[in-house]
Amino acid sequence: MPVKSTHKLICSFSPAFFVLPFFALCCANSSAQVKHKSADTTFLLREITKDDYHAIYIEKNREAKYYKQLVEFTMDAGNIAGYNSAYQSLKQKVKHPFKKSDLAGLPKEWMPLYRYKGKYYLYKPSEWGSIDRRIITDSTIVYWSMEEPYPELLNLTSHTVNTYTFTTSNYMTNAAPSQLIIHIIDPVNKIAVWEDRSRPLPYRYGLYISRATARNFDMIVNYTPYNKAIEFEFDKIDYPALLKHK
Repeated sequence: MPVKSTHKLICSFSPAFFVLPFFALCCANSSAQVKHKSADTTFLLREITKDDYHAIYIEKNREAKYYKQLVEFTMDAGNIAGYNSAYQSLKQKVKHPFKKSDLAGLPKEWMPLYRYKGKYYLYKPSEWGSIDRRIITDSTIVYWSMEEPYPELLNLTSHTVNTYTFTTSNYMTNAAPSQLIIHIIDPVNKIAVWEDRSRPLPYRYGLYISRATARNFDMIVNYTPYNKAIEFEFDKIDYPALLKHK
């Protein structure tokens, strides 16, 4: 089934053994490539060994490859096929027409936002699968990292100017319906705290930004061309305190 207008997703993302000298040359080239980005690039970490290169740096160029990949929300044919298959399965399990909600101006495409030393950043992780993009339609919420995106049923139950309350139902796992609250804490930049009432307190909250305004912020890149690395540690956020001042 093709993706309908109310479920519109943007479609297209865009056994090796290395001889040591060749690998070292590739590593050196990768290092030089990052260094060559800009004379004033801010590196938060750089590790160079004979067979690996790891750098964490602040990306300010909105046209840089990783920046564009993260912000453009593009999907390849496999992602689209996976979504359509999951959507069809959801329809078969629900067995009744989806209830459509008026989102009342709430942005539909969201991505994680992080804070480091008091400033907000986007983040390109070492492991792309932890990106955690989210897309809201008039009747579903679509969770998508770099794996196949999957939808859950979504129903808007109430909203005020900056607070939207939904019920979500995961028919794939037969989990009990949960309550999702989106608190807009910065109406200009469309920054929001997402609160999932079904989750325990340490995992209940997350900070997200609308894709449309994500370019207002720089990105921290965890650059690992050969091996995965530990993800960058951002500031811990006191979400209840943050919500008190929204």
